[in-house]
Amino acid sequence: MKNAWFYVLTGWSTVTIGLFLASFFGSIATEHFGITGDGRQVIHAVVMSGIVLPTILILYKKMNKSLPTPRPPAYSMKRAHHFFGGFILAAGLAFVGLFLASALNLIEINQWNVPNAWIGALLLNLLIAFFYEALPEELALRGLIFDALNHRFTVFLAVLFQTIVFMMMALTVNFLQVLVGMSTFDLFFLQLPQLILLFVFGIALALIRIYTGSLWAAIGFHLGYLIMARFLIMPVEYGAPPIVSFENVSELNFGATVMIDTIIYGCIGLMLVLLLFRRVRRSKATTSLSQ
Repeated sequence: MKNAWFYVLTGWSTVTIGLFLASFFGSIATEHFGITGDGRQVIHAVVMSGIVLPTILILYKKMNKSLPTPRPPAYSMKRAHHFFGGFILAAGLAFVGLFLASALNLIEINQWNVPNAWIGALLLNLLIAFFYEALPEELALRGLIFDALNHRFTVFLAVLFQTIVFMMMALTVNFLQVLVGMSTFDLFFLQLPQLILLFVFGIALALIRIYTGSLWAAIGFHLGYLIMARFLIMPVEYGAPPIVSFENVSELNFGATVMIDTIIYGCIGLMLVLLLFRRVRRSKATTSLSQ
């Protein structure tokens, strides 16, 4: 596809501007109207989805029309059931990481809090995170941008390039926030751990998209990761206790690192094994047909 880079650039620009404006208007709401907490998060979600979703859908339709053989969009509602598989995978791996960290004596589990204590806050955050982060980011990055790259390059290069775009999005948003005085400038090496996390996270999301053939699986996994990070691994104040209360035995917070790594690297490993198994099975089927 000759104009692949046009869709990559416009997709990246849309999601980057959407994230920046969401944080910008959220900051204005706090400074001038005293809106904080969930109210500010709702503003983030409304602005982000309001900018990204219609723009990316228009670009997606335009791109599909330019193809010699139009393909069913990866965001087709016929594949929406994959959302639950992606979410459950992220949640399951998070709890595997929790028990692994406990077995390695990196954390000490104090108690499991009853669902009534945290379910309301979790469901509200789930809805906000869906429209602020998981849906618009995946539609742009693992959807439009990945498809545009995959029409031009091999799958391996498409996965690599879309992940680099993912990292550049975060760097550019930070740069724009610095320009308007919303944030201080972080040197590249100070952002390196976060960029590495984005890199491997982007690979995991792309592999889920490739294996299932559905963008909804990546959306579900993205959302599941965010919810587990906020209500299990590194809980912050959401007006509710976390799913599990635990203490870090190590001052370096290795327990949280193990849990996050279990989700991301566990997903990458599982998807690679499943993709390899599928390839071997198809190769055997092709060989059998040719005999």
